[in-house]
Amino acid sequence: FTDQWLNLKDIDFTSPDTKLYLTFDPIVQESMLAETRGFFQETLHGNLRIHNLISADFSLLNERLARFYGLKDLALAPGEGLQMVKLGKSARGGLVTHGAVLKVTANGTTTSPVVRGVWVAEKILGMEIPPPPADVPAVEPDVRGARSIRDQLAKHRDSESCAACHRKIDPAGFALENYDPVGLWRGKYGSGKHTARLDASGTAPSGENFADIFQWKKIYGTKPELLTRAFAKHLLTYATGAKPRFSDRPSLDKIVAQAKDHEFKMRHILHATLASETFNTK
Repeated sequence: FTDQWLNLKDIDFTSPDTKLYLTFDPIVQESMLAETRGFFQETLHGNLRIHNLISADFSLLNERLARFYGLKDLALAPGEGLQMVKLGKSARGGLVTHGAVLKVTANGTTTSPVVRGVWVAEKILGMEIPPPPADVPAVEPDVRGARSIRDQLAKHRDSESCAACHRKIDPAGFALENYDPVGLWRGKYGSGKHTARLDASGTAPSGENFADIFQWKKIYGTKPELLTRAFAKHLLTYATGAKPRFSDRPSLDKIVAQAKDHEFKMRHILHATLASETFNTK
């Protein structure tokens, strides 16, 4: 389920430049996949609340992945493989900042706030993002700095046919700009003399401003109804082989209402989804 829902099956689609990302290797990649699969398993088996998908204070790491992320102070038992650890104020809590997710939403060399923004909008927030109009040129990945890509996206937002979607897409993409193509934290674009300022701020579609990924997570961590509906849509798509349609809205409303009665805990969301009319009639 996680491989389909989160596109983890596409993790081999790109190969990061080994000269630019010296510490990334197949062991790190496999550890990333294990982290995300194990994290979801823990949220489900532990019956944790849905907001953990956005902002969690824990993850499942092994020694190799902890070193790759630069998390030096974790108490990991040597040679014990994947272990649950408390992250404190680390920027790694929640699915959207897992290395596996950050890699499948990049092309191996550069990142694009549009690509990552679409992924978050569709996979985590449950938004429907239509394809861009045929006569609108693509927004190229940012190679010159945050100001360059923001200027390009600002032009897209000036177009009425683009503005509605970019209001949904851009905020999450900007919030994730601190992560490079292999999921490592960066404070700027480039290295050495060729650097540019990085700006991870933005405004959510609902109007809240954020300065970075931490504030973005706080915004969406307080929207359990939205997260529950989005998760239920993907679970129903996986379980029935078809995306929910407009006629399935009453089923989704009921799933969210039942989840609210149980504090939006994951197992209760799962049970409500499997008991829904949509699941039982498709």
